[in-house]
Amino acid sequence: MKMKKFDMLPVIAALVIAILVIPTAALPSAFAATPTTGYLANVVTIPEDNAKLNMGMMVLGLAPPVPTTLTTAAGWYTDSMCSLPVGSVSVGAQLSSEPIVYPSNGVASTGPLTYYQKVTNFQCVAHTFAPAWNPLNYGPGMDLLSQHKILATLNGVPTKPDYLLCEVVEKEKAKIPPMTSKTPSLRQFPDEIIKTTLIDVTSNFICKVNWIKPGVGALDVYFVGPVVSQFIADHMLIVTAGYKVGKMTIWASELQDICILGWSMDSNVLAISLFPAYGLSTGTYVDTYFSWPNPMLEFVSCDEAAAWQLAFLAGGWPWATATS
Repeated sequence: MKMKKFDMLPVIAALVIAILVIPTAALPSAFAATPTTGYLANVVTIPEDNAKLNMGMMVLGLAPPVPTTLTTAAGWYTDSMCSLPVGSVSVGAQLSSEPIVYPSNGVASTGPLTYYQKVTNFQCVAHTFAPAWNPLNYGPGMDLLSQHKILATLNGVPTKPDYLLCEVVEKEKAKIPPMTSKTPSLRQFPDEIIKTTLIDVTSNFICKVNWIKPGVGALDVYFVGPVVSQFIADHMLIVTAGYKVGKMTIWASELQDICILGWSMDSNVLAISLFPAYGLSTGTYVDTYFSWPNPMLEFVSCDEAAAWQLAFLAGGWPWATATS
Protein backbone atom coordinates (compact mmCIF):
# COMPACT_ATOMS: atom_id res chain seq x y z
CA MET A 1 0.00 0.00 0.00
CA LYS A 2 1.44 3.33 -1.01
CA MET A 3 1.73 5.78 1.86
CA LYS A 4 0.15 9.16 1.22
CA LYS A 5 2.56 12.04 1.71
CA PHE A 6 1.43 15.26 3.34
CA ASP A 7 2.99 18.68 3.80
CA MET A 8 4.52 19.15 7.27
CA LEU A 9 5.89 22.68 6.69
CA PRO A 10 2.98 24.59 8.29
CA VAL A 11 3.03 22.25 11.28
CA ILE A 12 6.80 22.51 11.73
CA ALA A 13 6.77 26.31 11.29
CA ALA A 14 4.22 26.63 14.07
CA LEU A 15 6.24 24.20 16.16
CA VAL A 16 9.44 26.25 15.83
CA ILE A 17 7.61 29.40 16.87
CA ALA A 18 6.12 27.63 19.88
CA ILE A 19 9.21 25.53 20.72
CA LEU A 20 9.77 27.38 23.99
CA VAL A 21 6.24 27.01 25.29
CA ILE A 22 5.37 23.43 24.33
CA PRO A 23 5.50 21.23 27.45
CA THR A 24 8.12 18.50 27.39
CA ALA A 25 5.45 15.84 27.62
CA ALA A 26 3.87 17.12 24.43
CA LEU A 27 7.00 16.77 22.29
CA PRO A 28 6.66 13.08 21.40
CA SER A 29 3.19 13.63 19.96
CA ALA A 30 4.34 16.79 18.16
CA PHE A 31 7.07 14.80 16.40
CA ALA A 32 5.02 11.64 15.98
CA ALA A 33 5.18 11.83 12.18
CA THR A 34 9.00 12.00 12.05
CA PRO A 35 9.84 8.29 12.60
CA THR A 36 7.54 7.24 9.78
CA THR A 37 9.67 9.13 7.24
CA GLY A 38 12.69 6.88 7.70
CA TYR A 39 14.99 9.82 8.37
CA LEU A 40 16.71 10.81 11.62
CA ALA A 41 18.23 14.26 12.08
CA ASN A 42 20.58 15.25 14.88
CA VAL A 43 22.55 18.36 15.88
CA VAL A 44 25.21 18.56 18.60
CA THR A 45 26.97 21.69 19.87
CA ILE A 46 29.98 21.80 22.21
CA PRO A 47 30.83 25.09 24.01
CA GLU A 48 34.47 26.14 23.91
CA ASP A 49 34.46 29.08 26.34
CA ASN A 50 34.27 27.01 29.53
CA ALA A 51 35.06 23.40 28.77
CA LYS A 52 35.22 22.50 32.46
CA LEU A 53 31.58 23.47 33.08
CA ASN A 54 30.50 22.84 29.48
CA MET A 55 28.99 26.28 28.86
CA GLY A 56 29.43 29.36 26.73
CA MET A 57 30.65 32.52 28.45
CA MET A 58 30.23 36.25 27.82
CA VAL A 59 31.42 39.26 29.83
CA LEU A 60 29.68 42.62 29.34
CA GLY A 61 32.55 44.78 30.58
CA LEU A 62 30.53 46.61 33.23
CA ALA A 63 32.27 48.17 36.21
CA PRO A 64 31.52 46.65 39.61
CA PRO A 65 30.26 49.00 42.33
CA VAL A 66 32.98 50.86 44.20
CA PRO A 67 32.50 51.02 47.99
CA THR A 68 32.24 54.47 49.58
CA THR A 69 33.31 55.31 53.12
CA LEU A 70 30.98 57.38 55.25
CA THR A 71 32.49 59.17 58.25
CA THR A 72 31.25 61.20 61.18
CA ALA A 73 33.55 64.01 60.07
CA ALA A 74 31.49 64.27 56.89
CA GLY A 75 28.30 64.55 58.92
CA TRP A 76 26.99 60.97 58.73
CA TYR A 77 24.93 59.36 61.49
CA THR A 78 23.22 56.01 62.08
CA ASP A 79 19.90 57.33 63.38
CA SER A 80 17.22 59.72 62.13
CA MET A 81 17.87 61.98 65.12
CA CYS A 82 21.42 62.57 63.86
CA SER A 83 22.64 61.86 67.38
CA LEU A 84 24.59 58.60 66.94
CA PRO A 85 27.85 59.13 64.99
CA VAL A 86 28.51 56.56 62.28
CA GLY A 87 32.24 56.51 62.94
CA SER A 88 33.43 54.98 59.66
CA VAL A 89 31.43 52.57 57.50
CA SER A 90 31.83 51.21 53.97
CA VAL A 91 28.75 51.20 51.74
CA GLY A 92 27.95 50.43 48.11
CA ALA A 93 26.34 52.66 45.53
CA GLN A 94 23.69 55.11 46.73
CA LEU A 95 20.22 53.85 45.82
CA SER A 96 18.04 56.76 46.90
CA SER A 97 17.88 60.00 48.81
CA GLU A 98 14.91 60.34 51.13
CA PRO A 99 13.12 63.59 52.04
CA ILE A 100 14.51 65.60 54.88
CA VAL A 101 13.85 64.06 58.28
CA TYR A 102 13.34 66.35 61.26
CA PRO A 103 15.03 64.85 64.33
CA SER A 104 12.22 65.96 66.59
CA ASN A 105 9.77 63.39 65.15
CA GLY A 106 12.21 60.51 64.98
CA VAL A 107 10.95 59.21 61.60
CA ALA A 108 13.32 56.62 60.15
CA SER A 109 13.71 55.54 56.53
CA THR A 110 13.84 51.96 55.32
CA GLY A 111 16.12 50.26 52.83
CA PRO A 112 19.03 47.83 52.51
CA LEU A 113 21.35 50.25 54.36
CA THR A 114 20.11 53.61 55.58
CA TYR A 115 22.33 56.36 57.00
CA TYR A 116 21.58 59.97 57.80
CA GLN A 117 23.47 63.13 56.95
CA LYS A 118 23.06 66.23 59.09
CA VAL A 119 21.99 69.25 57.05
CA THR A 120 21.44 71.63 59.97
CA ASN A 121 21.15 71.18 63.71
CA PHE A 122 17.45 70.46 63.18
CA GLN A 123 17.40 68.51 59.90
CA CYS A 124 18.71 65.13 58.73
CA VAL A 125 18.54 63.63 55.23
CA ALA A 126 18.11 59.87 54.97
CA HIS A 127 20.13 58.08 52.27
CA THR A 128 19.73 54.45 51.21
CA PHE A 129 22.76 52.51 50.02
CA ALA A 130 23.50 49.09 48.61
CA PRO A 131 25.62 46.85 50.84
CA ALA A 132 29.33 47.32 50.31
CA TRP A 133 30.66 45.02 47.59
CA ASN A 134 33.00 42.33 48.83
CA PRO A 135 35.46 42.13 45.91
CA LEU A 136 36.19 38.63 44.66
CA ASN A 137 38.83 40.17 42.42
CA TYR A 138 38.01 42.13 39.29
CA GLY A 139 39.35 41.78 35.78
CA PRO A 140 38.58 44.57 33.29
CA GLY A 141 37.46 43.96 29.73
CA MET A 142 34.58 42.50 27.74
CA ASP A 143 33.95 39.42 25.63
CA LEU A 144 30.68 39.40 23.68
CA LEU A 145 31.41 36.22 21.69
CA SER A 146 30.53 32.66 22.64
CA GLN A 147 32.14 29.96 20.49
CA HIS A 148 30.82 26.44 19.92
CA LYS A 149 31.65 23.41 17.80
CA ILE A 150 28.70 22.05 15.82
CA LEU A 151 27.92 18.68 14.21
CA ALA A 152 24.72 18.23 12.20
CA THR A 153 23.85 14.80 10.81
CA LEU A 154 21.11 13.16 8.78
CA ASN A 155 20.82 9.40 9.32
CA GLY A 156 24.18 9.52 11.08
CA VAL A 157 26.01 11.16 8.17
CA PRO A 158 27.42 14.71 8.60
CA THR A 159 25.19 16.80 6.34
CA LYS A 160 24.84 20.57 6.03
CA PRO A 161 21.28 21.48 7.09
CA ASP A 162 18.98 23.54 4.90
CA TYR A 163 17.98 25.61 7.93
CA LEU A 164 19.88 26.54 11.08
CA LEU A 165 17.98 28.51 13.69
CA CYS A 166 19.24 30.03 16.95
CA GLU A 167 17.13 31.09 19.92
CA VAL A 168 18.37 32.54 23.21
CA VAL A 169 16.28 32.50 26.38
CA GLU A 170 17.22 34.31 29.58
CA LYS A 171 16.49 32.59 32.88
CA GLU A 172 15.49 34.82 35.76
CA LYS A 173 14.22 34.22 39.25
CA ALA A 174 11.35 36.28 40.58
CA LYS A 175 10.29 36.56 44.20
CA ILE A 176 6.70 35.52 44.85
CA PRO A 177 4.45 37.68 47.07
CA PRO A 178 3.77 36.10 50.47
CA MET A 179 0.56 34.23 51.13
CA THR A 180 -0.68 37.12 53.25
CA SER A 181 -0.67 39.45 50.24
CA LYS A 182 -3.55 40.02 47.86
CA THR A 183 -1.93 38.09 44.99
CA PRO A 184 -1.72 34.42 46.10
CA SER A 185 -2.63 33.36 42.56
CA LEU A 186 0.98 34.07 41.52
CA ARG A 187 2.07 30.98 43.43
CA GLN A 188 2.22 27.59 41.76
CA PHE A 189 1.95 25.94 45.17
CA PRO A 190 1.68 27.26 48.76
CA ASP A 191 5.34 26.93 49.73
CA GLU A 192 6.73 28.67 46.65
CA ILE A 193 8.75 31.81 47.33
CA ILE A 194 10.90 31.97 44.17
CA LYS A 195 9.69 31.43 40.63
CA THR A 196 11.81 30.91 37.51
CA THR A 197 10.76 33.14 34.62
CA LEU A 198 11.90 32.86 31.00
CA ILE A 199 12.47 35.80 28.65
CA ASP A 200 13.04 35.46 24.90
CA VAL A 201 16.08 37.66 24.16
CA THR A 202 16.91 36.22 20.72
CA SER A 203 16.78 39.66 19.06
CA ASN A 204 19.90 40.65 21.02
CA PHE A 205 22.06 37.88 19.53
CA ILE A 206 23.41 36.91 16.11
CA CYS A 207 24.54 33.37 15.21
CA LYS A 208 27.16 32.76 12.54
CA VAL A 209 28.21 29.28 11.39
CA ASN A 210 31.35 28.36 9.44
CA TRP A 211 31.35 24.90 7.83
CA ILE A 212 34.64 23.12 7.17
CA LYS A 213 32.79 20.20 5.58
CA PRO A 214 29.09 19.32 5.27
CA GLY A 215 27.61 19.25 8.77
CA VAL A 216 30.88 19.97 10.61
CA GLY A 217 31.82 23.47 11.65
CA ALA A 218 32.04 26.23 14.23
CA LEU A 219 29.12 28.24 15.59
CA ASP A 220 29.80 31.78 16.82
CA VAL A 221 27.15 33.52 18.94
CA TYR A 222 27.50 37.32 19.19
CA PHE A 223 25.78 39.57 21.73
CA VAL A 224 24.63 42.76 19.98
CA GLY A 225 22.19 44.08 22.57
CA PRO A 226 22.63 46.97 25.01
CA VAL A 227 25.39 46.48 27.54
CA VAL A 228 23.25 46.73 30.69
CA SER A 229 23.00 44.74 33.89
CA GLN A 230 19.61 43.22 32.95
CA PHE A 231 21.45 40.66 30.79
CA ILE A 232 23.53 39.31 33.68
CA ALA A 233 21.99 35.85 33.95
CA ASP A 234 22.13 32.22 32.91
CA HIS A 235 20.93 31.85 29.30
CA MET A 236 19.74 28.92 27.21
CA LEU A 237 20.92 28.60 23.60
CA ILE A 238 18.57 26.50 21.43
CA VAL A 239 20.07 25.48 18.08
CA THR A 240 17.65 23.90 15.59
CA ALA A 241 18.70 22.28 12.31
CA GLY A 242 16.25 21.48 9.51
CA TYR A 243 16.62 19.17 6.49
CA LYS A 244 14.31 19.31 3.50
CA VAL A 245 13.44 15.79 2.36
CA GLY A 246 10.96 15.89 -0.47
CA LYS A 247 7.96 17.85 0.75
CA MET A 248 8.89 17.35 4.37
CA THR A 249 11.36 19.03 6.70
CA ILE A 250 13.09 16.93 9.35
CA TRP A 251 14.11 18.91 12.47
CA ALA A 252 16.57 18.40 15.32
CA SER A 253 17.34 20.64 18.30
CA GLU A 254 20.14 21.03 20.83
CA LEU A 255 20.20 22.94 24.12
CA GLN A 256 23.30 24.64 25.52
CA ASP A 257 24.15 27.12 28.30
CA ILE A 258 25.58 30.61 27.86
CA CYS A 259 26.55 32.47 31.02
CA ILE A 260 26.57 36.27 30.79
CA LEU A 261 28.37 38.16 33.55
CA GLY A 262 28.70 41.90 34.06
CA TRP A 263 32.44 41.67 34.71
CA SER A 264 35.11 39.03 35.16
CA MET A 265 35.71 38.04 38.77
CA ASP A 266 39.18 36.83 37.82
CA SER A 267 41.78 39.61 38.16
CA ASN A 268 44.19 37.76 35.86
CA VAL A 269 43.49 39.24 32.46
CA LEU A 270 45.10 39.02 29.02
CA ALA A 271 44.45 42.05 26.80
CA ILE A 272 45.62 41.92 23.17
CA SER A 273 45.20 44.91 20.87
CA LEU A 274 43.73 43.66 17.61
CA PHE A 275 44.83 46.52 15.35
CA PRO A 276 47.76 48.26 17.06
CA ALA A 277 49.32 49.60 13.88
CA TYR A 278 46.28 51.14 12.25
CA GLY A 279 44.83 53.43 14.91
CA LEU A 280 41.32 52.08 14.43
CA SER A 281 40.30 52.14 18.08
CA THR A 282 36.86 53.70 18.47
CA GLY A 283 36.46 53.30 22.22
CA THR A 284 37.27 51.24 25.27
CA TYR A 285 37.50 47.48 24.59
CA VAL A 286 36.32 47.77 20.95
CA ASP A 287 39.61 46.74 19.36
CA THR A 288 40.96 44.65 22.21
CA TYR A 289 40.66 40.92 22.81
CA PHE A 290 40.29 39.98 26.49
CA SER A 291 40.77 36.59 28.10
CA TRP A 292 40.65 35.34 31.71
CA PRO A 293 41.50 31.94 33.22
CA ASN A 294 38.02 31.79 34.78
CA PRO A 295 35.62 34.79 34.78
CA MET A 296 33.37 32.94 37.27
CA LEU A 297 36.26 32.50 39.73
CA GLU A 298 35.25 29.80 42.28
CA PHE A 299 31.58 29.78 41.36
CA VAL A 300 30.49 26.46 39.84
CA SER A 301 27.09 27.78 38.75
CA CYS A 302 26.30 30.68 36.43
CA ASP A 303 23.09 31.23 38.35
CA GLU A 304 25.00 31.83 41.59
CA ALA A 305 27.68 34.01 39.96
CA ALA A 306 25.00 36.16 38.29
CA ALA A 307 23.07 36.43 41.55
CA TRP A 308 26.21 37.64 43.32
CA GLN A 309 26.82 40.42 40.81
CA LEU A 310 23.19 41.48 40.47
CA ALA A 311 22.64 41.63 44.21
CA PHE A 312 25.37 44.22 44.65
CA LEU A 313 24.32 46.21 41.58
CA ALA A 314 20.69 46.30 42.71
CA GLY A 315 21.33 46.57 46.42
CA GLY A 316 19.21 43.56 47.30
CA TRP A 317 17.06 41.03 45.49
CA PRO A 318 18.30 41.33 41.90
CA TRP A 319 15.18 40.30 39.98
CA ALA A 320 11.73 41.77 39.54
CA THR A 321 8.70 40.59 41.48
CA ALA A 322 6.56 38.14 39.50
CA THR A 323 3.46 39.77 38.04
CA SER A 324 1.87 36.86 36.22
